[in-house]
Amino acid sequence: MTENATSGTSVPVDLSNCEREQIHLLGGVQAYGCLLSTSLDFMINHVSDNIATLLGPSVEDVIGTRLQDHLPAQTVHDLRTKLQMLSTGIETARLFGYDVMRDGRAFDVSIHVSGQSFVYEFEPKQDTNDRDEMAMVQPLLARVKAAKSVADACKMAVRAIQVLSGFDRVMMYRFAPDHSGEVIAEHVAPDMEAFLGLRYPASDIPAQARALYMRSPLRLIADVDGDVSQIVPQVSPDGDPLDLSLAITRAVSPIHLEYLRNMGVSASMSVSILQDGKLWGLFACHHRSAHYVDYERRTAIELFSQFFSYELASLREQEARADDRAARQMHDQLMVRLSAGADLIEGFDAIADNLRSLVPCDGICVYFDGRYAQLGDAPSEAEFHKLVRFLNTTTQGKPFATHTLGEVWSDAEILQDRVAGLLAIPISRTPRDYIVFTRREIARSVRWGGNPEKPVEVGPNGVRLTPRKSFDVWTEMVRGTSEPWTEAEERVAESLRLSLIEIVLKLTDEANAARQKAADKQVLLIAELNHRVRNILNLIKGLVSQSKSGAPDIATYTMVLDGRVQALARAHDQLTSQAWGPSPLRTLIEVEAKAFLAGRDERLQVTGDVPLLAPEAFSTMALVIHELITNSAKYGALTDKAGVVSVDLQMQPDGALEIKWRDKGDRR
Repeated sequence: MTENATSGTSVPVDLSNCEREQIHLLGGVQAYGCLLSTSLDFMINHVSDNIATLLGPSVEDVIGTRLQDHLPAQTVHDLRTKLQMLSTGIETARLFGYDVMRDGRAFDVSIHVSGQSFVYEFEPKQDTNDRDEMAMVQPLLARVKAAKSVADACKMAVRAIQVLSGFDRVMMYRFAPDHSGEVIAEHVAPDMEAFLGLRYPASDIPAQARALYMRSPLRLIADVDGDVSQIVPQVSPDGDPLDLSLAITRAVSPIHLEYLRNMGVSASMSVSILQDGKLWGLFACHHRSAHYVDYERRTAIELFSQFFSYELASLREQEARADDRAARQMHDQLMVRLSAGADLIEGFDAIADNLRSLVPCDGICVYFDGRYAQLGDAPSEAEFHKLVRFLNTTTQGKPFATHTLGEVWSDAEILQDRVAGLLAIPISRTPRDYIVFTRREIARSVRWGGNPEKPVEVGPNGVRLTPRKSFDVWTEMVRGTSEPWTEAEERVAESLRLSLIEIVLKLTDEANAARQKAADKQVLLIAELNHRVRNILNLIKGLVSQSKSGAPDIATYTMVLDGRVQALARAHDQLTSQAWGPSPLRTLIEVEAKAFLAGRDERLQVTGDVPLLAPEAFSTMALVIHELITNSAKYGALTDKAGVVSVDLQMQPDGALEIKWRDKGDRR
């Protein structure tokens, strides 16, 4: 058991003590300012016990009296005017260098609403010289604007905060999804220990502290050993303590003060960095001695942090767009590769190299249309069939990412020698096909800033959960864990999902179209074959019949018939033996007619233009000419020994070809 430092009650010692501490109800303010609270009708209901030292009136004189009884009328008027700003959505109204008591002493003043009370905080102005705090923000922000990446912007930002605040160490602390944090940028005095790259457990900044950073973006601890002025009375007549969530002078948790002392820190300041309405990170500032930054300068720092948040959002958006462009380029490359005829399986080796350049991984596999391919440290096909049943239970229509597969899939031990994390991209709906990136387990060294377990020890406040005594790097070996998938990689995965679905649909459509085209072509070829066979049979019949006339004996008849059949064969040779280039239509007509002219070439007269047939049109046109010749042989001019076939070819202005076919001297 341990005694809570603020309430005096006994509570069990465990790792949740920090989480349970009500840091917004500590009942005191730091000594650099004083606090006065009134009801909504301006009756004073709470004050800090140092009000007499800073403003003049004693605690006993003011509790339960009117505000205007103790402050000059002009001050009360100005404070009420500032209160009107709070109705516009601003949580805190401010006055800088204001003569509260009309006695020449300047104060910085903060005003906010807490429940049914107005809370006024007064900080004596230590430097009353004319200065323009906001003028310092613009040139420092310009350096941040010039940064080309998030990392560079963070480096510029910590330097700017150091210039504005004067702290010995300024760190940028970024929160991970599990609320642990990592120092990603730092500006530190030469003789101080560097914390860059250290990671801190979520318990270092418990949930209630993170919630307060969302509401009150800047927090100053001017002196970890400074006096604390108590709020009088500690609770209202209803038994409720004054909520100091937005109080800028709010006292500090004894646990946190002990934590800072163990780090060798005598003063600290934290400034929130918000993104998309969430706490993205903090500027964390440390000083080796007590260090006060007045309210006006802190306001400039807060303003800089807000502007930095906008710039950070812009840079993150730029990086997201760069990721999208890379994914789009990948999409185009995949389309080019696949348009050559390969699909995701056949072209997987080449495709995998492109995909790995976008999403670093140790293995990659694809399951598409019932087929499987893999490279590197990826599941075997049998293992994947087990894995896919798990993947099919994840949210449909979005990538699934985990760096601790063993925590979400009960059968992950079958892959533990190769796969600890995976990023699965669904590329179809039914069946659900996937491309899966995998990462090996890394027994990675997480450089913790002290043991994240915070062991219970005997500290200044008795037997309690005591912050760690050493901030030497403590290494935690993480097993069953891969390198986490970053936000950028997950954005790329979503872009790839859309691209791959488009490609898969394209391949499916092309395959369906090809099958339909082949089926249509087969039907056409069968019909043409049937028609051609009938024509050939009719032609043979005509040749046999025509060959009878004038044949005095069987030998002559056979010779004539054979000649005509050979002429027909030569016509077919003309169709099949072209070098697949343009061919004169006249030649086709002459070859087709020769078998019927019996050496009397004058019976065919071809006049007019000399058009060339494209290879694609030659076969079709040969069938047409063959039909015309056959008809002439059956019914037209070639049935009469004196008959003449006249063919006139004329190209029209619009590119069409007009064929005038005349049979002269037939028997009809």
